[in-house]
Amino acid sequence: MQSSESFTNSSVDSFELLPPYLAAAGAEPLHFEQLRRQEQIISDTSLLPAPFRARLFTLLTYQRHVPYCLHYLLARLLSQGQRAAAIAALLQEPANDEERTVQLELLAAQTEPLQSWPEPTSALEQALLWAAVALLLPGEQTEQARLELRRLLPSSTYASLQAFLSFVQTCHLWIIAYPERAHVADEQARQYLLQLLHGCESEEQEHLRSLLERLGSCTDEAVFRHELELYRRRLRAVLEAIGDSVLLYDHRGRLVYVNAVARRLLPLLLPDHARRAALASAGVNDQGGAVETGETAEALLLADTPTAAPLQRILQQGYAIAGEQAVDINIKLTGGEEAIFSFSGAPVRSSRGQIIGAIIIGREVTARRRLEQRAHTALSALLAMAEALVQVDDEPLPLQESQSEGQTRLIMLRLGELTRQVLGCRRVAMLGLERETERVQHVAVTGVTPQQERRWQEIVLGAPLSAFLNAALLERLRAGESLLIDLEAPEFGHLRRQVRSYSVRALLVIPMCLRERLIGIFTVDYGPEEHSYSPDELALAAAVARMATLVLEREHLLEERAEARASVLALREANRRMDEFISFASHELRAPLTVLKANAQLIKRLLQKASALGRDLGGGSSSEDSADRSTLQAHPVLQRLATIPELLDRSIAQVDLLDRLVGDLLDFSRIQSETLQLVRRRLDLAAIVRDVVQSQQQVHPGRDIRLSVESASEVPVEVDAARISQVLTNYLLNAIRYAPPDRPIEVRLRVEGQRARVLVRDEGPGVPPELQQRIWERFYRAPGIPVQEGSPVGLGLGLHICRTIIQLHGGEVGLESLPGQGATFWFALPLAQVSEKPDG
Repeated sequence: MQSSESFTNSSVDSFELLPPYLAAAGAEPLHFEQLRRQEQIISDTSLLPAPFRARLFTLLTYQRHVPYCLHYLLARLLSQGQRAAAIAALLQEPANDEERTVQLELLAAQTEPLQSWPEPTSALEQALLWAAVALLLPGEQTEQARLELRRLLPSSTYASLQAFLSFVQTCHLWIIAYPERAHVADEQARQYLLQLLHGCESEEQEHLRSLLERLGSCTDEAVFRHELELYRRRLRAVLEAIGDSVLLYDHRGRLVYVNAVARRLLPLLLPDHARRAALASAGVNDQGGAVETGETAEALLLADTPTAAPLQRILQQGYAIAGEQAVDINIKLTGGEEAIFSFSGAPVRSSRGQIIGAIIIGREVTARRRLEQRAHTALSALLAMAEALVQVDDEPLPLQESQSEGQTRLIMLRLGELTRQVLGCRRVAMLGLERETERVQHVAVTGVTPQQERRWQEIVLGAPLSAFLNAALLERLRAGESLLIDLEAPEFGHLRRQVRSYSVRALLVIPMCLRERLIGIFTVDYGPEEHSYSPDELALAAAVARMATLVLEREHLLEERAEARASVLALREANRRMDEFISFASHELRAPLTVLKANAQLIKRLLQKASALGRDLGGGSSSEDSADRSTLQAHPVLQRLATIPELLDRSIAQVDLLDRLVGDLLDFSRIQSETLQLVRRRLDLAAIVRDVVQSQQQVHPGRDIRLSVESASEVPVEVDAARISQVLTNYLLNAIRYAPPDRPIEVRLRVEGQRARVLVRDEGPGVPPELQQRIWERFYRAPGIPVQEGSPVGLGLGLHICRTIIQLHGGEVGLESLPGQGATFWFALPLAQVSEKPDG
């Protein structure tokens, strides 16, 4: 078949007809050139006669219902000397199964392979034509025809036939893909044939007119199918716009439709039939060896395409291939490189559920698969890095310094090896610096021999970083900037001499910064090779550098943790000893304080008795006795003795203060050691509150302490009366201490649901909001609040003890205060459950 033909006649104007695939593929020169090369190879090397190839092309086009360009093919056959009657007979043979059987019997009657091609239009050639068509058309006798052809034709001739059939299949795909373009060439040839009809003989005109009517009828059928295609145009437009390859197959696995992307992929999916045909005709196979007799030629069929594996599963087993079941196939491109295509698909079924075809979607995933592989490798490496980072020693005792440094070095070496696996570099080095001096403290190098590593440690360990990099580069590193150092540059001659034995051409230096402080550097090199770092490689190297930074920080934190553990243990021991001292001191101080108070009170009573006895003995009324008593009372000694009771009162008050402080210390010690015991009984909270208020009214007769009980009946609670009295007394003493003497102090008791609340309100300076939570803490005293009455001495334990006592009773405490408007301290206790008395 020629790439272009000129059909001329004396009675008509000459014009040029183009092959149908040229009209179809005119917009895609690359694919057109591939078809042209295959056609030229077939034309030069095929053992099939050219007229036989032309008639076979026409017959296959007619039988496969590809009507476009049939008029072109008719004009081509006429130009080759074919008679219109023979062409008409060609396009209707064989018409039925009986004639097909006759054709097979004719082929079977041949006793030996054909040494020469039979005469055109002979019965034997007609049988060869039908058998060749049967290879690409469905039918029960297809396999028998294949066997007869393989027996009858030499292997090289049969290979040429297979190559030509594959080429025709490809041309049909182009014609179907571009019916509008093919129709133009078909109409042009039809007009030419109509002009040629007038110049023929009467008999030839009759056969030609009959033939044109048959072709017109076939064209009308194509028009009807074209109308049907209009309904499919939207779907086709969608398929054409899809960025993946879409391939449609019939139920026998023949390719019937491809979209635009698949048309570009088609030369890659189809085997090189023309090349194989040329090799077969030369008597060699793909590997350069001789073709043996009887060697299978099925490898030249379309089933040899990479899509055969998923296509077989879809058509034969009815499986849909999608998602994770998609098949990845490596395909060698024309340039020699390999690409990865992912194929998925599903069967196409009729209304009855029968499989009538298959659709396969192909997508090139080379970059994605390589990226996934690299991402998987990187992810595995990063996970391993993370595992190395979280290997923190859980021993309670601190590590020895040598052990900590060894563990840090092992982790850094592990990070370096993983980085080499991901980046494919030659060496990775990590240098840890001292925080203050920037001297190299840790060294870990991967990709070197043990001797090279020891030598590198001797060079850099303990040396300042300024010995390797100048001040400008150091400032850039401290600012967090990565450096790509070309060691062949003159300014890095000193550094090049130091790493001369390592064959380093360029060095990527990444700073390891923590809280804007340079604590190390991370270096990567590819040895003597020239390497251009991609953004992904730079980002990955920076991520590993940050991980290495965490390793160094981890060691620093381990050291701080060891110090903190030692401090915590020491603090615990100090607290334990302090609690023991407080408990011991409280007990030891209470006894002498009791004795001191008792002795002072005894002395006061004795002095009072002596004074009364003296008045009784000197009861005379004479003027001389009166004068003597006046003289005696004026004596300085007696005047000094008269002040002793007042001094004793003051001493007793101080002893009471000390006793209260010691009591607070003792209670605090019991709270800390959880030995504070409560003797709880069912009592009336109103009675307890009245007793405490009356007691404080007697002790402080000059203060206005008011009591309000908002309950007519008793308020039952299960409490330790002494401890609740202690809490209320502490509240009242605080109010007396800080409230003005001329302002009243209110004590109120009220019942709120299942709770009883006791409130003590004063009109003192109040407590600032920011201190209202802290005043309940132990040893805390609110600053800046002046004392109105009593001693300012205190330990800051009173309110803390009060809160603990109330909480042990299941209650709660609180404070409501505004600066300058006084304060209200309160505590709440749950009411005791009322037990029902049994009926008498």
